[in-house]
Amino acid sequence: MGSNHKKHKQNHKQPLFFSEFAQKSTGLLTKGYYRGQIFSFTTHKDELDLTSTIASNGRHTTAGVVGAYPYKNATFRVGVDKDSKIAANFTVSEKFLSGTKTTASLSFPEYKSSKLKFQCLQEYVALAMSVSLNQHPAIKFSAAVGSSSVALGMEAEFMTASRCFSKCSAGINMKGLNCNASIILENKGDLLNASYVHYLDPEKRNAAVVQFTQELSTKRNTLTVGGSCAVDSHTAVKARLDDRGRLRTNLQYNFRPKSCLSISGEFNTKAVDRSPKIGLELALDLWKTF
Repeated sequence: MGSNHKKHKQNHKQPLFFSEFAQKSTGLLTKGYYRGQIFSFTTHKDELDLTSTIASNGRHTTAGVVGAYPYKNATFRVGVDKDSKIAANFTVSEKFLSGTKTTASLSFPEYKSSKLKFQCLQEYVALAMSVSLNQHPAIKFSAAVGSSSVALGMEAEFMTASRCFSKCSAGINMKGLNCNASIILENKGDLLNASYVHYLDPEKRNAAVVQFTQELSTKRNTLTVGGSCAVDSHTAVKARLDDRGRLRTNLQYNFRPKSCLSISGEFNTKAVDRSPKIGLELALDLWKTF
């Protein structure tokens, strides 16, 4: 259930937003590794997209329906889950200034999670700001300067209720023709996160990734390696292994546009007596339903 709004076209003079630093490595190491079962199908009528989802992890089951409707440079999105909770999202791109995007997210009855977001992408600078819409809002601000090749960035979150900064991060992102690397200091400088992705083909469908994290106050380290391989134009395989011995694999088969079957597995190599965990995800896009 991805966003339908158009993404900004980035050129070599525009850096990534700070939230996108290390996004490639994080996606390769986390996306698609699901432990439960999730089924979703999308239907279309004119410009309206309806996506229904049912997910279960063995203990809890969730279900919901999301409708998205684009109009010119705006997108309206409304979702409701099985507990009758409603979430509404309104996105406007480049409405007031070139290179800007404004998003308003409203939730009912849990209105405290409602947010107003603003992004601005210009040459050599990328700015983002979000404010939670409640009595004591949290204000998050991030800035990145540089180009698409090298960018420096920072992010901070200020809690108006306690009048203090709850988060503060800074980092650098570097991008080459066939690689992407980042180093980020998170948790007010206590957590070091370094990652590197190397692409093995021009289409970037085959890649190797490594991620290292260290909690500076406790000297606890985590090392994770992984990779992805395109078997053919419809099938892709991913795997990751961390220093705790947890091996995760994922097989994804795209049998039609925007429709895929994904099977995941998790096995602890240091506890061979435990049963492996299996995940299944089926996403169907039904074009001719109305």
